[in-house]
Amino acid sequence: MTSTLVIFIVLSLLTLYAAYRVATAHLITHAALFLAGTFAGVAALFFMLQADFLAAVQLLLYAGAVMAVVVFAIMLSQMREAGDHVPRWVDALRSPFFGFLPLISSVALFVILLISYLDTPWPSSATAAAVNSTRYVAVPLFQSYALPFEVASVLLLAALIGAIVLTRREDDR
Repeated sequence: MTSTLVIFIVLSLLTLYAAYRVATAHLITHAALFLAGTFAGVAALFFMLQADFLAAVQLLLYAGAVMAVVVFAIMLSQMREAGDHVPRWVDALRSPFFGFLPLISSVALFVILLISYLDTPWPSSATAAAVNSTRYVAVPLFQSYALPFEVASVLLLAALIGAIVLTRREDDR
């Protein structure tokens, strides 16, 4: 086994473990941290696949911005932690040691993906990755799709303002 394959397997296992812990964490804050770890693991896998632009977007948007929004939503929501007053069977399903439901569904998904992988006729030789993948994404984004890109940014800004208005308390006004 080459060192690249070993690093890929280790990164994949760490990313899968973090994703599993998102579903089984007792505290919502811990689930958010494991989600950030999952996003960072996926970004590392993109870097290994030489998809630099996707890795940078994964880190900036998901591991950075989305996780900041999730943490603010947790802080502003005044929710109880998930471990408070839950039926025993629900607690057992979420347990990291006895959480059989997430494990069974993960194994079922793995089997389905493996069957799909084995039944797919793959090409005999793969094409080489582009030297600078960022250019192939950025040029159409800022030339052909500049207007939809700006419309999406205005919509995100409107959603941010709406979230601020909705989370304000009456005594803050």
